[in-house]
Amino acid sequence: MSDATATVDSNVSQGIMDRLRTETRPHHDKAERNGFGVMVMEGGLQLSPYVEHLAAWKKILSHLESALRSCDDEIVSQTWHEGLAKEALLHQDLEQLAPDGPVLSDATSESVHAFTDYVDHLTKETPRGLLGVLYVLEGSTMGGSVMKSRIASQLSLTIDEPGLLYYGCYGNKVGLHFKEFRLRMGGAVDGSGSEDLILEAAGRTFELVGDILRAIAGD
Repeated sequence: MSDATATVDSNVSQGIMDRLRTETRPHHDKAERNGFGVMVMEGGLQLSPYVEHLAAWKKILSHLESALRSCDDEIVSQTWHEGLAKEALLHQDLEQLAPDGPVLSDATSESVHAFTDYVDHLTKETPRGLLGVLYVLEGSTMGGSVMKSRIASQLSLTIDEPGLLYYGCYGNKVGLHFKEFRLRMGGAVDGSGSEDLILEAAGRTFELVGDILRAIAGD
């Protein structure tokens, strides 16, 4: 068996969720190399970049969630449900931390605009690609559960109260929720013929998310 044939056979035997985990790993690792993540994990996070991060995420999630709600594609509809929505949590966090309204830097605004433009492109051209975007942002809740306590201690915030609602969205059941998401999305996508376009969208989303985080940190 040639290496090419072995690769094809491996891809066929793997479900979309396993392929997303393995084939987007380089994109994931690059996205994590940003100053914002370093501030959170190593100390030194200030309120201003945290608020800017929440504001940027509110914009991109609001745009994505709206696109998913209005999408009439069967595979998308089988995956998306309102239990995945997080824009309202970000609204509450920002009401607590920036009641006068958050301000995005020009660089962050440009990066957010690139993200929302990409969502619009997928919505028009390949709606199932929206699931690749959703995978990246839903998967980030796993890392967010690790960052939550660090953010709380650095900014004197209280877990499970406004200011940290987004990062505490699933409480102590983050793993369970992501397992359910994997099963739901995998069940909808596997065998649909949409796998490659969803993988492509996820890879691009990691790049766009990394750009936003680097802009917030001034990288």
